[in-house]
Amino acid sequence: MKLKELEAGKIIGLLTPIIILGGLTYFFRPWLHGMLIGIYSNPYLLQVAGLTVLGVAIAGKTLAEKLQALDSEEQFDAGRANVWLLGISVLLVPLLVFGMPLSNAFEMEELAGEVQDNANKLQSLPDIDPQRPRVLPKSVAEEYASNSLQTPRYTLGDADISISDNGTPYWSMPKKPDGLYNYFALEQKGATFVDMTTQNKRISYTEDEMEAGLGMGVTDNVMWRLKKEKYWVKYEDPINIEHDGKTYIAVPYKDYEFHFDSPIFYTTPDWSGVALVNPEGNIDFLEPEEARQNEVLQDQRLYPYDLAKKKVSSLAYKNGIINAWFTHRDQLEVAGVPGVGNDQPFTILTQEGVKLFVAAEPYGNAQGLFQIWTIDADTGDYSVLKLNRSEALLGANKATNYVRKANSKVNWADISSSSENVQTGFKPSEPIPVVVNDQLYWQVRVVPLDSAGIAFTSFVNAQSGDVINAETDQQIIDFLQNEEVENGTPTEGNQTSGETTEGVWNVVVMENGELVNKIEIGENQSVRFEKKD
Repeated sequence: MKLKELEAGKIIGLLTPIIILGGLTYFFRPWLHGMLIGIYSNPYLLQVAGLTVLGVAIAGKTLAEKLQALDSEEQFDAGRANVWLLGISVLLVPLLVFGMPLSNAFEMEELAGEVQDNANKLQSLPDIDPQRPRVLPKSVAEEYASNSLQTPRYTLGDADISISDNGTPYWSMPKKPDGLYNYFALEQKGATFVDMTTQNKRISYTEDEMEAGLGMGVTDNVMWRLKKEKYWVKYEDPINIEHDGKTYIAVPYKDYEFHFDSPIFYTTPDWSGVALVNPEGNIDFLEPEEARQNEVLQDQRLYPYDLAKKKVSSLAYKNGIINAWFTHRDQLEVAGVPGVGNDQPFTILTQEGVKLFVAAEPYGNAQGLFQIWTIDADTGDYSVLKLNRSEALLGANKATNYVRKANSKVNWADISSSSENVQTGFKPSEPIPVVVNDQLYWQVRVVPLDSAGIAFTSFVNAQSGDVINAETDQQIIDFLQNEEVENGTPTEGNQTSGETTEGVWNVVVMENGELVNKIEIGENQSVRFEKKD
């Protein structure tokens, strides 16, 4: 009896820490989500681990049998054991080394076939909604919002785009607790919304105290709660939305489909829904069709940014892995653009709804425009405008060069310099494609390095390289409506950098880092600064 009690005590003593560790792991599983979803979405890692364990087990069992069969006077043949270990290494080491690139290549090839089979071919881009233009860049909106924040103990989170009840697009930023103590003590206090249809600082706020929000710890954090309720999905960046005066948080998410292509297991991502969180902390997990019908999410961007970019990038593999890795025939790549803290895809309001735009260039050093992809922000439908190569249209990066060349009097910052002393000058930001009078233009905002405002907006004709500058909101709207820009400064795209452009120039007046006035200076006028008595 005592022996049985002793054995039972040992079992309980062994199981107790395992149970406690298992319970803690389960409770804190949201903290392990990033690692576990990374393994889940890359099953070749489990494949390698499983084959390794199996190989070692088989080798160990075989060697043990050989040892048992030996006579006491015989000696163990170490060479035979080495042969087994060498065989395992020959099988597993290549799989471990080449597993990741092969898994990624199979995934991209699968996505490329999916996108090509379902993409719509466009004859022209959808018309921009001129009454809701994308004017304010992300970096300027963040600067406006930061300079206007008057709530102690709070800071602003990452900016994303949301649409108000009246249809106006905003840069939205959560007001989240600032500092370690406040991280545990305070709640997210609504959000800040910056109107992106104007160069002026036009800001509104909500003041909800969110039961589950951003920047809150630990179990009140919205991402913690999402991962507790729905674990095996990948969540995207949260979007703060104002609806009927209340703040909601929308989080698109994607799941994974498993595939096998000898000898690798791999997955492909797919958009599977949107999690919607209300101020009381209640969560609704909505499938795409349900999200489209939801009143709060009407006209919002539902499709994940990174999935749109990844699927367009996957088209580099449309002619196979060998072509993508070595020959590069008819291969595209997503253009890297000077987004100033922002990158493609860009959200644009069109007359067909909210679209994500991705511009692609030919593979390599070529910077001409190759293709423009649009993704419906509600349905995730892909469409492509394939351009005639004989037109030799400018790509996004080349368009920014034409803006610099056409405005040679501007103090352009040396963006190629790695020096931390570069603090002054202007830079182009967020080039987006627009069609006016059947002509493709790149709309480029020019902002100072500190993003304190917009100096002007340039429209670059993608065919001729001609540049038209618009300095006011009305001029931008006039241009998008194919009306004459009264005070714009049209310049020829074939100007050399040493030539100057006649027209009207501005003295930009800044106060506390914000743009407060622009004073027009004519060709025969000069500027003099006098100290005020």
